[in-house]
Amino acid sequence: MRMRKRAYLIDSSIYIFRAWHVFDDAIADIHGNPTNAVYGFTEFLYQLFEQKQPEYIACAFDAHQTNSYRCEIYPEYKANRPPAPEELITQFRYCREFCRAMGIPEFGSDRFEADDIIGTLATRLRNEGFDITIVSADKDLTQLVLGEHDAWWDFARGNVLNHKGVEKHFGVRPEKIADMLALAGDKVDNIPGIPGVGYKMASNLLQKYSDIEDIIENIENISKMKFRGSARIQNLVEEHQHLLPTNKRLTEIVTDAVFDNHDQHVRWQGIPDEDVFHELFDQLNVSDQRRHRWLNI
Repeated sequence: MRMRKRAYLIDSSIYIFRAWHVFDDAIADIHGNPTNAVYGFTEFLYQLFEQKQPEYIACAFDAHQTNSYRCEIYPEYKANRPPAPEELITQFRYCREFCRAMGIPEFGSDRFEADDIIGTLATRLRNEGFDITIVSADKDLTQLVLGEHDAWWDFARGNVLNHKGVEKHFGVRPEKIADMLALAGDKVDNIPGIPGVGYKMASNLLQKYSDIEDIIENIENISKMKFRGSARIQNLVEEHQHLLPTNKRLTEIVTDAVFDNHDQHVRWQGIPDEDVFHELFDQLNVSDQRRHRWLNI
């Protein structure tokens, strides 16, 4: 039987931020600018290549949102986050240049987030017969684990969840993750949830009702559910139900986004131009040993 093709879709930003916090900022380019995040991100990619030898791979990046889809829906979205420092923005540019120098398809958008880019690529590729592995530690992306052989892979922790694994871990199927997040809210993204409703309570409600629309239609029945404090939760849901439709639009990943080269193939065909590769590695002050590793991957 012919093996199905698998595409690895990488939530790049999470690994760049992690590297920025973990690696010494004494790691620098030829001008003395920190490249610790670039170092960590490229080491992560090298390990992934070593482990999986992916034929189909793409890196999605969170670019500066000058025309944000979600801010149009809710202007306070992520308003609690301080702007990224300039030295980190520079390192993001280096990471995207690295992907291009390596021939790894990379995508960003001034309107859509990396999650939406991954959601759009995953939907297209699944329709083309691919199995999908989403490489991320972000629980939001588990809503895309829809195929029988799809997976969400938290690379750093070695944690892999398939469709059933997502349901076991979160208490809801991947199709209901956006509803769960809409109910519980997300402090990181400044999405207000219903007070008193965390992930566990949200999963309880979603085991009884199919989605937030169904919950809203059945608010008067929540108090009849067999858990302590059900009457209090009913009152809270009734009081704050107006939040839910907007929250769902914020937490639901876009799967038909349009962005630069959104229909580009994601097949890795090796380093396209060694001159470009060496020029970038010169700029990054990369050792010969690390160059040789990549050239022989």
